[in-house]
Amino acid sequence: MSISTYSELKQAVASWLHRTDLETRIPDFIRLAEARMSADIDARPMETRATLTATAGDAWVTLPPDMQEMRRLIVATDPVRPLKYATPDQLSSDYPMAFAGQPAVFAVIGSELQLAPIPDADYSLELTYLQRIPALSDSDPTNWLLTAFPNAYLYGALAAAHPYLIDDERLPVFQTLYAEAVGGINKIDWYSGTTMRVRAR
Repeated sequence: MSISTYSELKQAVASWLHRTDLETRIPDFIRLAEARMSADIDARPMETRATLTATAGDAWVTLPPDMQEMRRLIVATDPVRPLKYATPDQLSSDYPMAFAGQPAVFAVIGSELQLAPIPDADYSLELTYLQRIPALSDSDPTNWLLTAFPNAYLYGALAAAHPYLIDDERLPVFQTLYAEAVGGINKIDWYSGTTMRVRAR
């Protein structure tokens, strides 16, 4: 059976579990697997960029809702200027006065960035970050992970069925197969090209 779409994945999960009464539960198993895979997988295809706008007079910028881990944040000026991370306490200590200027540092508080100095104009920020696994649905039937590693999706969804199907003896096997699939993804050397070298200063 091909597993290349959300519909095919749901059919495969039902087939592997040998159950015809889980139609309303299988989407939950897949969603739980996506949450687990987002935490377990560390792969280059999860990296993405977003353009954020810092508004004059406002120190706060909302982060993308799918952000899991930040890689880099720069002010998209010419030349670009990377922003330095500071803890909220450091930011308050180093910038106690609400003066304006081009942002130089940032803190992360909940789902927002706090910039300092407070922007004195509108600035375009480029954020590079690790995103969560894009959720499958009937309207978004595939993503990079399902295309490249349908086994991770299948075993992850089967393993997620464990709390619902407590006495199924195959579930430890599904857990093992899931761990092997994720381990294989994380071992891939996603970089290809010439050997990387540390640049001399």
